[in-house]
Amino acid sequence: MTSEVYSRIEAAGIYGVRRVDLRKEFGDDVDKHVEELISSGLIFSDKKSGAITYWTKDNYIKYVMESDPKFKLIQVMINSISNGTTSRDEGCREMYDALEERVMNRIHNTIDERVRDLNRYIDEHILSIKNDYSSVNNQIMQEISSIKEELSNKLSLLNTIIDERISSTNNDLNLKLESVKNEFNTSTSRLEEKINSILMDVERRIVSMDVADEIQDIRNVMNENVSSIREEMDKRLNTLHLEIESRISALKDDLSSRMIRIDESIHDELTRIKVEMGERISALSDEIKAIGSMLEEVKVITNGNGHANGNGKNNNNASREHITLEQFRIDFDRMLAEASSSIGWVELVSIRERMCRKYDITAHEFYSLVSQLLERFSNRYELSSGGQEGIVIRGLVHGFVRRI
Repeated sequence: MTSEVYSRIEAAGIYGVRRVDLRKEFGDDVDKHVEELISSGLIFSDKKSGAITYWTKDNYIKYVMESDPKFKLIQVMINSISNGTTSRDEGCREMYDALEERVMNRIHNTIDERVRDLNRYIDEHILSIKNDYSSVNNQIMQEISSIKEELSNKLSLLNTIIDERISSTNNDLNLKLESVKNEFNTSTSRLEEKINSILMDVERRIVSMDVADEIQDIRNVMNENVSSIREEMDKRLNTLHLEIESRISALKDDLSSRMIRIDESIHDELTRIKVEMGERISALSDEIKAIGSMLEEVKVITNGNGHANGNGKNNNNASREHITLEQFRIDFDRMLAEASSSIGWVELVSIRERMCRKYDITAHEFYSLVSQLLERFSNRYELSSGGQEGIVIRGLVHGFVRRI
């Protein structure tokens, strides 16, 4: 495929081929073949009309000569010197060497200028990402503050409603208790009035009769009846009072348990929001660090190889060696969340294909990193048997995973 890419670039002549057109024709994997050709010095890259374009060595020289009048004039002078007769003196040879050196210096300066433009573009992109990160962070903090304020208002409203209901219940119970007491006192007063009326009537009828002992007995019986009635009414009032207190206590316990559950749900929701915000902030920080490392690599390549052709070499094996478990976990969680179904289970093979393309790793290395991840964070993930491929545990292939 490398030879096909080279033939395609060579066929384009001095116009070159844009990187976008190569990707459309050969796919995204064409970049690594282009890097191999650049590192071997067979093709060159430069910006043309704002797009990265590739030429072969001879076509690139022709393109530079056509696009820059200075290079064209120098080429004419070099050709006139090279086509001259052999009778010219040594001074012409020195002039030719000087012109050739000036041409090479001019080419090197042009390449360095392109590299500086690329660095400037990367710096502007990093600054834009940092500004976006700051804006997102401010929005997140505003959302958290708004959620906290809303939850606080709802909790305050709920406490007010609960207090009003307790107060209303206490007032109703107190009114009922007062009504029962008034009714009891009224009944007792009426009973005493009837008994006194009967006693007075009996005393009038037996004034002339000597039945004082019998009257005393009647009075004793009446007093005993009144005492038993009073005791029964006191028992009933005490029972009613205890029942009212137990109901109030049960109502308070129920309200307390509801308040505790509400507090726990609010705390869990805030914890979940904080964890989710922390993961988003961590992912943005990792992306900024990755862009910073890319900038450092471009600067190192510029300082080390800018005099040759102004293009660096992308070593996939190096990126494979520097992948960390934390970086792998962040991308794994993000892809797991994107591919998660309604029940939460995701097939490992779908994540493996994307991760292998991103980090240029094999399936064996992917499942090795997944095993390390599950061993270290066993309380965050859950495996299930089945699937086309996966991790073999006790002789069974476990190819499904979900976040707990």
